[in-house]
Amino acid sequence: MEPDPKSADPDQGRAEEQINAVQHRGGPFVAAVEATRMPMVVTDPSIDGNPIVYVNQSFIDLFGYTREEILGQNYFFLTGPDTDPEVERHIRAAMKADEPLTLEVSLRAKDGREVWAAQFVSPVHDEHGRIVQHFASFWDITRRVRAERRTQRLNEVLETRVKERTQTLQNELDRRRALEAVLTESIREKDQLLSQRNVLLHEVNHRAKNSIAMAISMLRLQMARQGNPGVSEALENAIQRLDHLARIHELLYRQDSNDVQSVDMAGYLTELCRNFGHLRSPQDQRIDLTSDADEITLDVDRAINVALIAGEAITNALKHAFPDKRRGTIRVGLHRQGEDVLLFIEDNGVGLPATRGTGGMGMRLIEGMARSLNGTLAIEGDRRTRIQVRFPLTSERNNPAG
Repeated sequence: MEPDPKSADPDQGRAEEQINAVQHRGGPFVAAVEATRMPMVVTDPSIDGNPIVYVNQSFIDLFGYTREEILGQNYFFLTGPDTDPEVERHIRAAMKADEPLTLEVSLRAKDGREVWAAQFVSPVHDEHGRIVQHFASFWDITRRVRAERRTQRLNEVLETRVKERTQTLQNELDRRRALEAVLTESIREKDQLLSQRNVLLHEVNHRAKNSIAMAISMLRLQMARQGNPGVSEALENAIQRLDHLARIHELLYRQDSNDVQSVDMAGYLTELCRNFGHLRSPQDQRIDLTSDADEITLDVDRAINVALIAGEAITNALKHAFPDKRRGTIRVGLHRQGEDVLLFIEDNGVGLPATRGTGGMGMRLIEGMARSLNGTLAIEGDRRTRIQVRFPLTSERNNPAG
């Protein structure tokens, strides 16, 4: 604030006398204080208002007032709107209690700018211990305070951004947890449905196998009553084909895997050869029947096609490839070749006749199953017989049947 105009009261006169006295008798002290860069003032508590009776040039330079404008003013004339009233109260209390004081305060220069200063206020005593003056020095800390304020504002901005980012992350985490809970519940429900479906499919395969077994039994009864060898042979062929289907369904409901819609073909072909071993007549025991298959799984429909092809080819070889009680070998193979699967049934028997024939039920069945697999059928029958079908590993691929 601007200094008040000088009044003509007695206290003002005493203040002027004290000012003149300090300046004249200060001697070297005044010269030293005048030369220092630290702003300093001296007040006289014996005069009402504790006026400033001395000010050095550094104080004048810092706050922009002239010496005449400062001398005689109340010590607190530099307080501004940003000055903490509590700080002013502490200064007054320390001066009254004859105690030194150090604190930081916001003051206002003549041009209105804010000046932050660290104040060091100390009482000056006479030889009788009475307070005769207060000596105050000021240290300009405006730059430091501004830097601290900038740092504080930056910290506040950063803290706000961190809170916002933290909230965003928390919201995302909550959203993911909610989504995770939904997915977990969906997976649980799916697992339950899958388990229930597998139970039903196990039951369906079991019942299908039993139904086929019943049909086989009825055909065997019918065959036993037949006196016609041709009819009996046809019934026996039908029984064997039904048995191939029954074995597929039996394998499905007995396997440990939860996947009841695909068949382990290596295991199935081993079982197929073993089953033919049980069904062969004593004269057929001289023929070795082996299987060699890669670990390949097929869906039920494609597995049935492979089973019928292998069954028909094995049956045909047992009947025709080894006449006159010859010994020999029948080998069944299933191998993966790139994106294809190669199925073959070969024997070292007498080979096929020069003409394949045009209407054999077994051969027509093999050709039909090869087409169902989108595969190509090849038959070799010179010195040996080899029936092979190459078909795509997955049903999505569509190779034309040969």
